[in-house]
Amino acid sequence: MGNLLEVRDLTTHFFTQDGVVKAVNGISYTVDEGETVALVGESGCGKTVGALSILRLIPEPPGKILSGEILFQGKDLLKLSRQEIQQVRGAQISMIFQEPLTSLNPVLTIGRQLSEALQAHKKIDSQTARDEAIKLLQMVGIPQAERRVKDYPHHFSGGMRQRVMIAMAISCRPKLIIADEPTTAVDVTVQAQLLEMIRGFTQELNTSLILITHNLGVVARYAQRIYVMYAGRIVEYGPTAEVFHQPYHPYTVGLLKSVPRLDQPKRERLQSIAGQPPDLIYAPEGCAFQPRCVYCDGGQCSIQEEKLIEISPGHFSSCVLAKGGVLIWQKR
Repeated sequence: MGNLLEVRDLTTHFFTQDGVVKAVNGISYTVDEGETVALVGESGCGKTVGALSILRLIPEPPGKILSGEILFQGKDLLKLSRQEIQQVRGAQISMIFQEPLTSLNPVLTIGRQLSEALQAHKKIDSQTARDEAIKLLQMVGIPQAERRVKDYPHHFSGGMRQRVMIAMAISCRPKLIIADEPTTAVDVTVQAQLLEMIRGFTQELNTSLILITHNLGVVARYAQRIYVMYAGRIVEYGPTAEVFHQPYHPYTVGLLKSVPRLDQPKRERLQSIAGQPPDLIYAPEGCAFQPRCVYCDGGQCSIQEEKLIEISPGHFSSCVLAKGGVLIWQKR
């Protein structure tokens, strides 16, 4: 099983009146065929910008992909023409956006929006595309699909709109789906249904999945590998079970300690990460997490450049303490 997607040293910045926002600052990761990979981190860490960069959906200006390579099936997507990348979007790589109400066109029917991609990529007539749209709505569990295909997005609930987004994502049987917080706007029971639906489709179609989420419980259940992002960089990555069992970065430790666990006493309080994420215009020197890190001694952390080092087989971290083998957080 080889790499389907390989992102190499991707850098995406936004040039604003206040300064240059270093939203994505040299990230690298891979996604294998049929694999589910999770990108996790706080809001503003660069997860979504990195995903939008894959499909070259960054608004220019103010955004700009400055450097790097995005190799999809061996082709660098950054070198494709505008017409060529349009043939990739939807057909080979699709995206489930975070807010379906703002992602769906309010003045077009659901059927029209589903049919549009089908006609563009599959070169089929409007009636065939409409029939296919009805089948897609049935596949994602929307009742009375023949009637609902004529409705507009505001006629649907949040969960139903997200189902429509899933239907659009799988319509052309892509090789890779990017799911950006696909269950943010729905309640817990619907979240579980949607996630199981996404997993079922990826297994059925042998599709790879990039899952962008804050929910570490979701990551533990669905992802084979996890990449932890902070301040536009990847600070730790490895097999999901191993990262959860033995985190090698204090930020990952903080994320895991903020999640309720069934094996902990009920009275034990959850721990939060103190402080605020850094301003990406004026990022601190050295490790970006060191101003918030309770384990930082103010020495190497503030001067040493963040570089990912393999601490154990397949498990990488940029923390200087982990590189030295001193896992202080294990003792607390």
